[in-house]
Amino acid sequence: MVQPAVLLGLDLGASKVVAVVAVQEEGGLLNVTGASLAAPEGGIRQGEITDINLTVAAIMRAVEEAMRTAGQTRVDGIRVAVDGIQFKGENLRDSITIASANRVITTQDRDRVMEQATNGCKLAKEETVLHRIPQMFHIKGQRDIRNPVNMIGDTLEAEVRIIVAPGSVLENINRALHLSSLQGAELMYSPLASAEAVLSREDAENGAVVVDIGDQLTHLGVFLRGTLFHSAVIPIGGMHFTKDLEITKHLGGISRAERIKRVYGTALPGHVPAEEMVDLEEEGRQVSRRELAEVLHARAIELLNMVLAEIGRSGLIHEIHGGVHLVGGGALLPHLPILAQNILGRPRVVLGRVSGVQGLSHAIANPLYTNALGAVKALHRSMNETTTRAPRTGGILDKLKRWI
Repeated sequence: MVQPAVLLGLDLGASKVVAVVAVQEEGGLLNVTGASLAAPEGGIRQGEITDINLTVAAIMRAVEEAMRTAGQTRVDGIRVAVDGIQFKGENLRDSITIASANRVITTQDRDRVMEQATNGCKLAKEETVLHRIPQMFHIKGQRDIRNPVNMIGDTLEAEVRIIVAPGSVLENINRALHLSSLQGAELMYSPLASAEAVLSREDAENGAVVVDIGDQLTHLGVFLRGTLFHSAVIPIGGMHFTKDLEITKHLGGISRAERIKRVYGTALPGHVPAEEMVDLEEEGRQVSRRELAEVLHARAIELLNMVLAEIGRSGLIHEIHGGVHLVGGGALLPHLPILAQNILGRPRVVLGRVSGVQGLSHAIANPLYTNALGAVKALHRSMNETTTRAPRTGGILDKLKRWI
């Protein structure tokens, strides 16, 4: 009896390392059976490893707990969501002439034009290409082709988005995974993982934005026709909201400010009664909850205006018909989607909801797990695509049977 595949998804963040374990059930369903998170305790800053021992310890704690919860002792595939302040994206295009006599475009032609387009990018000496993402292909007389393989054409033009990062950043992430005994792990840019988790196929086709508000950074991806057209990193995250509270209201330290933000915070001061006060028992005083909200409101406006500017840079602001989806721990600030709707001018701004998986509801419904779940979903999809595309043998009768 063939055992179901056991998949592991990871998200390496500054405030948390998240691990989820999912099992591919009969019929192709993905069942989340284990989930855990662990604090790297300063081992990761803005997506870069600053203390590999602390990072490895956090990865091992998160994975061991997730595996224990799932009751699993083996893993058949690992994918890891990564991002960082130095990750960059760029759109490129190039074309080639189809050399074969029958002019049928092959997989090698598609790969060659994408590589040629990538070679046109002037990478810094230390930079490495993490992803080469096809956006659209064109042949003479026909544009906007999703997959040109097996089509006929004289030339093939490709539009490609590449994601690059310093090689040392990627090498040290891989080193931490290796030291955690997670050999064979694949890295995945986190906006792709966010989109995999929360965007429906229809949303990604019609134009959608994922905004991942992490602890120190906010990442966003703009999707159209099912692929990534723009991405960006903004150096503001949930911790900046917390520090604003502590700096302006002196709440007794970052930890207390974080707790007060989570319990009493809101992005809309108008939703708080003017007379409502928050007791600071340790300080022996009170602070106005509306004043706390005004501090958070100001930072939220700054962040959302930067998100709006990035959507504008994509040139697709009028193509966003699939909505703006907020994910990450920072998206949990109450009323943030309402404020975002006003500033971004989009009629649909929602908290991203993971779809297409079943199992542990406390993980599936928690934005902290979104990227790890997206990574494991993407791994599951790519494994199924590989199986589907595997060469088949047999004659016309076998083909007819498959069609039937």
